[in-house]
Amino acid sequence: MTVRGQRPAISTGEQIGAHMKIGIQTRPWGPEANRQRLGDVLADIRAAGYDGIEIGAQHLDLRKPGLLLRLLDEHELMTAGIHVGGEIYDPDALRRARAELERTAGYAAEVGAGYLAFSGKPLEGKTTEMLAAEADNLNRLGEMCARQGVSLAYHNHAWEIEGDCAELRFLRDHTDPALVSFLLDVAWVQRGSGDPVAVTREFLPRIVCFHLKDTRGDEWLELGRGAVDFSGLFEVIRGRPWRWLVVEQDETKRPPIESARISRDYLREKLGV
Repeated sequence: MTVRGQRPAISTGEQIGAHMKIGIQTRPWGPEANRQRLGDVLADIRAAGYDGIEIGAQHLDLRKPGLLLRLLDEHELMTAGIHVGGEIYDPDALRRARAELERTAGYAAEVGAGYLAFSGKPLEGKTTEMLAAEADNLNRLGEMCARQGVSLAYHNHAWEIEGDCAELRFLRDHTDPALVSFLLDVAWVQRGSGDPVAVTREFLPRIVCFHLKDTRGDEWLELGRGAVDFSGLFEVIRGRPWRWLVVEQDETKRPPIESARISRDYLREKLGV
């Protein structure tokens, strides 16, 4: 199996399920396993029926993309995305992190990632100037990612959804669609008092991927076991050319492989993929 160079390209002629792959975030296995026993994590993920992974950049040796490529090849998996984060409202913080972000974007391209996921940081009382700085910095990051050959996808948490999606809507309206897409985390939409179906419908033209995640109250749950309206969500996204859908569960009460299997089986039942 060859992983290098297999970055997923979205074609408007595809239908859901035709070429779509199902990935999973490696977070539930924990930092130690991600850094020291990634081969075991990938074996679990393959056994649970997934096509690829999303993984935090902090777990990886960015100088050696070949290490991850060999592990992926061994377990017949691909890279859906690499996840990073930072204080994009602070231009000085971004300047300090620029070299590392550029290295990460290059690494993402080398391992065939479909996107570089970027999470912002919460801050009470963000001013319009701070929001404008966020949008400007995301455009700059998008340009840097494009030069490296990878797409930038902004990943939301609850704070961008609170206040009727005020922050997420600002970022949508003040970033370049050619440079900045969205990775919509539907459970964080739920926790931010938003309606995942309505938010998906509104932001659909800018969404490149989803974190399919379920929640009820303060619990993270396997897909279909929480409050997220996945039936409504799937009706909205059917017929569109998704290359990757990514399962994420921040915490599990079961062994991670068991939770991964439950969510994977749910997608087979409800989406046929």
